[in-house]
Amino acid sequence: MDIKNLIKKSLGALGAFAFCAAMTIGCKSEPDYKTVRQEVMDLHDKVMGDGEKAVKNRMMLDTLSKVRLKELKQAKPDLDTTEEKNKISLLIAKLNKADDNMMDWMHDFQPDIEGKSNGEAVKYFQGEMIRIKKLDGEYKKALDESDAYLEKFNLKPASAAAEHDHSKH
Repeated sequence: MDIKNLIKKSLGALGAFAFCAAMTIGCKSEPDYKTVRQEVMDLHDKVMGDGEKAVKNRMMLDTLSKVRLKELKQAKPDLDTTEEKNKISLLIAKLNKADDNMMDWMHDFQPDIEGKSNGEAVKYFQGEMIRIKKLDGEYKKALDESDAYLEKFNLKPASAAAEHDHSKH
């Protein structure tokens, strides 16, 4: 067999393989939108639990700022209560921002897909999964920071990491 025929045969086999691969990929069925929507709702439920923890942390931070810092100042005169109040305000703002973003997401979320094809609905819910994962990360970060701050003052925070393993989402 000469080199031209060998190249033709090789290209023909490669082309056939590529065609079969494209057909296999193109023929795979898309997921059912109900499955994707349920995954979004499951993550939503976990993130809502983080919202509850955020409320608890915010209340603890508020109490720390308004009451406990005065007590701590007496025990530790070198404590800069103004600086600590500023840190607390920033942490509360992060928790509030996560809550606000969650409320916005819930307001915008449309679980009813009437008038959409399965493919359109799947695409919509996949986009919502990206949004809710971002919210999950935002809550986790705000909770981790506020947990660490509260622990600095020997206050037991409502730790999100202990109850939810967010790395799986």
